[in-house]
Amino acid sequence: MFRYLSASILALPLVLAAAPAEVSFSQSAPRVDAYDFVEVAAAVADPGAGNPFTGATLAGSFSKRGAADTLHVDGFCDAPDGSVFRIRFMPSAPGDYTYSVVYRQRDFSKTYQGAFQATAGAHGARRGPIRVDPQYPWHFIWEGTGEHYFFNGTTAFWLMGWRDERFIRGSIQRLHDLKINRMRVLLSGGSFTFYGEPAMMGDNFTLFLRPWIAADPGSLDHPGIDYTRFDVAYWQKFERMLRFARERDMIVSVIQDISDGRVHLAAGSEDEHLYLRYAAARLGAFSNITWDLGDDMDSFRDEKWAHETGTLLEGWDPYHHLATSHPVHREHQDRAAPWFGFTSIQDWSRTQHALMLEERQIQLKTGRIIPQANEEYGYEDHYPHWAPGMGGDSAETLRHVAWDIAMAGA
Repeated sequence: MFRYLSASILALPLVLAAAPAEVSFSQSAPRVDAYDFVEVAAAVADPGAGNPFTGATLAGSFSKRGAADTLHVDGFCDAPDGSVFRIRFMPSAPGDYTYSVVYRQRDFSKTYQGAFQATAGAHGARRGPIRVDPQYPWHFIWEGTGEHYFFNGTTAFWLMGWRDERFIRGSIQRLHDLKINRMRVLLSGGSFTFYGEPAMMGDNFTLFLRPWIAADPGSLDHPGIDYTRFDVAYWQKFERMLRFARERDMIVSVIQDISDGRVHLAAGSEDEHLYLRYAAARLGAFSNITWDLGDDMDSFRDEKWAHETGTLLEGWDPYHHLATSHPVHREHQDRAAPWFGFTSIQDWSRTQHALMLEERQIQLKTGRIIPQANEEYGYEDHYPHWAPGMGGDSAETLRHVAWDIAMAGA
């Protein structure tokens, strides 16, 4: 059974033509590597004058020949006028696959069926998503190869603020060369202060990341965002970043929002659900992502919201990528919930070994073992003015801290 946008979302005001003039389909390639993705595009001629992000859908089902399971996947609009929709599928194993997709616009529908082959990869198996190791659930593995994944991450919140994408690729490559294999990157967020850091905006960099169309995207307080219309050029840029990172086995934590912004989606609203479902549809087929519901999340969302929204996101993502949240206070974690894949705390103490052992004990009490990660334990060289350790900690100090965390099995 296909999954579509909820009836409440489709009930948003819209004016669409009764039917498009024509819908034609094309497939990206006859064969792809396992853990890459195949893409089917729907070209919509004269789609109508309404909002294609709420007034039309593309959905499909994909299955491997000989297998009983079928995966149901949402597509997404990839053109402001609704002339292009896409749907993506990431095969997890070599084999022959078939699919059926259907485009719907009010009473109009058109179906397309196709097939493709997934291969093991000419240069060896792709590593795929990271998962919790079923044998050693305090730790991670690569799903595609079964190798242990040693979580060695850093924060790059405003990576997408670079307008010249050479700076984005250069940042990823530099971190990759330093053996970093995970980045925390904002999908949406806005700030003027950057925690007191001397970040400067100009022609090539901005601290305002807007996944939607906005009347004044450079305004912190009154950007005039239309949360029902997505800025497809920004999403395409985000996807190019993910592709570059994926080819370097770099996991990207896709952070939905950050506390810094003064303008947030209404918690639990139809607009918020539209945003998160669109993100799952566009980005879910990338093997190298995890989800983060928000940075400093408990300063603008509560735990009830996290549980409900995390559960929804896990259901909308057909690949069930690991997901977490990053609160100010480490006790605000939905540790027992099935959607919650690992903790992402922030604690800058210099007694990390004892702290992370305590984290493991707290987790054990839930009856569910998952990895414990401190993703923010201080910064080398310099700090914001309000932070402890004015003048900054040395590389040697932070090396000891990281070692303490690892030796606690975190």
